[in-house]
Amino acid sequence: MAINFIPKEVKFFDYLNLQAENLMKAAAFFKEAVKDGVLDEAEVKKIHNLEHEGDTLAHEITDMLNRTFITPIDREDIYALANQLDDVLDMLNAMAGRMKLYKLKPGDEHFAQFIDLIDQAAAALASAVKYMPDTKRQRRVLDYCIEINRLENMGDQVREKAISHLFETEKDPIMVIKWKEIYEVAEGTLDKCEHVAKVIESILVKHG
Repeated sequence: MAINFIPKEVKFFDYLNLQAENLMKAAAFFKEAVKDGVLDEAEVKKIHNLEHEGDTLAHEITDMLNRTFITPIDREDIYALANQLDDVLDMLNAMAGRMKLYKLKPGDEHFAQFIDLIDQAAAALASAVKYMPDTKRQRRVLDYCIEINRLENMGDQVREKAISHLFETEKDPIMVIKWKEIYEVAEGTLDKCEHVAKVIESILVKHG
């Protein structure tokens, strides 16, 4: 029988949920911008603002940990989850910034595939975090984590195809360097999503 680790005070879960939803919102916005073929100053600023909001939430969670004696789950796990979620959004923001810096158009086919995978992974993370406190839905949470692992594996495949295609078709070595870096940051973002999923799985194992 699963151990009920839901406390009377659920503020930590509330904040983690806000953090995951903010990440999902940023990924969805990024995907829409790529779909529209527009990633100019306004779009990059929007993503940056969401990243700043994520930083604020992560800092608030850390501050609450420093001021709270009893936590619903191990404080190290809360800290790890909050920071890993923040890392995903940091990488998303960095990717948007580099696209703007390098003056790259977001219409690249492989980049669009990466962003779609990241959007799906962010949505799965948001759902996993949402259902974490519900001991009756731990199987569902694990299913979301498995899905994130599947998406990360797909990202590895997209990266191989993207870089292979880049070397075969792009004649400008500078453009090769730019796009190769973007692909690697995109893959790294998916890797970070998988790291968050592993933290969630570890928490469920401890309290299952």
